[in-house]
Amino acid sequence: MKAFAAIDSRLLAVSNPARAIIILATLISMAVSVLPRVPSYGTDTIADMYEAKVVLNDLGDMYTKDKVPQTPLEAATWSKEASSPYPPATLLALAGLYASGEALGIGLYGMVTGLAVLFLGLSLLYFLRTRWYLFPLLYLNFAWLGDRLFYVQDGSYLVMLTMVMAALFAARRAPGVSHVLMAVAIVMKLSPLYYARHFRLMSRPIRAVFASILVAGLVAPYLIWDNYLSIFRYANAAKGSSSTTAGALAIAAAFTALLWFAERRRDFDLEDLIGWSLVPMALFLAFKMNVARHLLLVLLVPDKRGLRNVAVAVPLALHALFPSVILLNSTLPIATAILIIGLLRDAGLRSRNAGS
Repeated sequence: MKAFAAIDSRLLAVSNPARAIIILATLISMAVSVLPRVPSYGTDTIADMYEAKVVLNDLGDMYTKDKVPQTPLEAATWSKEASSPYPPATLLALAGLYASGEALGIGLYGMVTGLAVLFLGLSLLYFLRTRWYLFPLLYLNFAWLGDRLFYVQDGSYLVMLTMVMAALFAARRAPGVSHVLMAVAIVMKLSPLYYARHFRLMSRPIRAVFASILVAGLVAPYLIWDNYLSIFRYANAAKGSSSTTAGALAIAAAFTALLWFAERRRDFDLEDLIGWSLVPMALFLAFKMNVARHLLLVLLVPDKRGLRNVAVAVPLALHALFPSVILLNSTLPIATAILIIGLLRDAGLRSRNAGS
């Protein structure tokens, strides 16, 4: 603990010119990693482009997808059912990005690329206000992250993560706005669902707005769109057996209990609550599907204490250094172990200090 504190103090004491040089080197490294593949897009963008055309053609066809045929490329890449099985808020956001991109001549690819740049820019701004060195720690090793953000383009994650970033920036001066933005993030993608536990922190009017957004975004669509529930059936059947689902539930439940305890011991503020709210559901999805990205991507949300960001930077660094030994999905248990050890350490220290 003392060693980490000493390293943290030294890094925070680095002069502004040195910080600027390191961050500039990080940005150059990121650009060098990404630019050779720009402009080109991967599988997620293909699916999102098709679904955006469906939504813009007829809102009522959002989940039946009967009125817009797939192109040969779209059909060869995804089935209709597998193309963007997301809640309405996400599909509407992606359709809006698609329409804007077509009007501007940059397409959905250009708009999602802009969204990735916005997310990274907001992250840098937040890190400059808190622990500046977390930005190069996360992004100097940009090969896999650059691929996810600028080639495969996890558009559904990017729209949700950008909404979470907005909530993070609003937390200090406008907590009510943060609560509302987190409700929108939940109905875009279920990763931040744990945030609903903080319902008691909201004022009565904000509670009403928060609950209304959840009902409108997740429940009401069942009454509006035919085949809406297919997105949940698809996600459940896509990957993972009943045994892996049970195991994922056990891991997520145990972690949630630990997080609940740590929140009380460490006196989490609203910024902490926002960032950590993405982890329990992301853990469940990652272990159920054995897909590390479901956890790794949400850990990119800046953590002014550093733990969540270290939990993604370290396993990705190990994967980059030893790719034949530390496979990508091997980063999942490593990241989980770092999160658990960090929470146990901090909660334990807080408990001992309180008792002394």
